[in-house]
Amino acid sequence: MKKLAFLITTLFVIALVGAGCHREEPTPTPTPTPETNSVVYKVDNHSLTDASPMSPALKMSVTYTDADGQQVTENNVTLPWVKTVEVERPFHAKLTGQITFNEDELPDPVVFVRSYGIGLYVNGSGDFDMTSSTNTMSKEMFLKLISEHPERLQFTKEADF
Repeated sequence: MKKLAFLITTLFVIALVGAGCHREEPTPTPTPTPETNSVVYKVDNHSLTDASPMSPALKMSVTYTDADGQQVTENNVTLPWVKTVEVERPFHAKLTGQITFNEDELPDPVVFVRSYGIGLYVNGSGDFDMTSSTNTMSKEMFLKLISEHPERLQFTKEADF
């Protein structure tokens, strides 16, 4: 009987030890942090090479591609204008601008600046592509230029990321 009690006690202790041991659960693989892709649109009132600001009588409206791929227009923006949009790649970015003016409000001379660009920043670092030009001319020359080349009051820049 003592042997039977010893055997039962031994089996009970072994069962308790086995039940007390638990299997190590595998460590879950950490979910990688997704890249942040920021498309930055910029329109400036200074060129890259000239510090003269654009004449305030020239008004700017911009249209850009938002994160959903829709075109969004902002009228009479204050320059410099910057818009940052968080996007998923691939992404087609487009920035257009339209300059308008009231002829009676134009100064003489007119400082006409077209400075705009699109950049992609991945996790905070990236590259920016600006296009810029500045013209200072008499009001008469400006009106003649615009009458002969109305496309100079517009710009478009596109980029695929």
